[in-house]
Amino acid sequence: MRKRLVWLFIGCLLAIPCVGTQIYQNYRPSADWEQSAEGLTVHMKEFGMDRVVGFDEYAVGVLAAVLDADAQEETVKAMAVVLRTYIAYMSAGGRTPEGQWLGQPWLSAGERLAKGMDEEMLKKAVAETEGRRILYNGEPILPLYCPLTNGKTRNFADVWGGDAAYLVSVDSGWDKSSSDYMEKIFLSRKKIIRSLAEADGTENAWDQLSESMVQIVEKDDSGYVRQIQIGGQTYSGEDLRCRLGLPSACFDYTVKNDGIEFTCYGRGHGVGLSLYGADAMAAEGKTWEEIILWYFPGTSV
Repeated sequence: MRKRLVWLFIGCLLAIPCVGTQIYQNYRPSADWEQSAEGLTVHMKEFGMDRVVGFDEYAVGVLAAVLDADAQEETVKAMAVVLRTYIAYMSAGGRTPEGQWLGQPWLSAGERLAKGMDEEMLKKAVAETEGRRILYNGEPILPLYCPLTNGKTRNFADVWGGDAAYLVSVDSGWDKSSSDYMEKIFLSRKKIIRSLAEADGTENAWDQLSESMVQIVEKDDSGYVRQIQIGGQTYSGEDLRCRLGLPSACFDYTVKNDGIEFTCYGRGHGVGLSLYGADAMAAEGKTWEEIILWYFPGTSV
């Protein structure tokens, strides 16, 4: 019995290089990917290494990551065009797109199966929108999107400054029917101090928390907080959202129990296309073109 176990162990050791070579050959970065306009590097979480894929495979993985399993087909098509446009925008100036710096989540075939995604519909959506991009004045736009708004999208300028004529506030009333539309989050005084101190690199030692220490200075026309004062410091609403881990910068607050209860509306930065709103439009019979032109006014596809 002991001899059998020894030989089994030796056999396993001998097999490892073969299996490792197969995995590496399948998932190692291609030597010529930098010369290929279709080559995008994605990280394979299952194997802890990179793989170079073409746009179609990359798009299917991203769409599966950002959309729900029951997403409407026209929503999937709209997002396929959004992704293709985003890559074109980020590739301006001849830079070769790479999955890591594109910043999009990506699911492998196994992960897509586990999530219950319709693989054939994803592939069909990518294929049927091949070559389509969102343009403004003949150039690819920056097609921002978010999970859910407070009922209206935001102006790009209200969040990041600058100007993007196609990223302006539009109605997205469908979002109010989402079960995720409103969320209450209580953060203790210590949690808030710790989060803000970690971000600022400073210690903000409040002895106690009172109403006078928190004040919303300004909201934008869509109802999102533009500036807020808290603990003697002024933050943009979006900055505070990220620092405290709030779902949205559209919030009200109540100071109580040595902490703050935030009542948040929507999810994400609120600029551009709302995934929930887009899916609701698709369920009403709108096409992917209509969805895109609604959320990115003044553009063409």
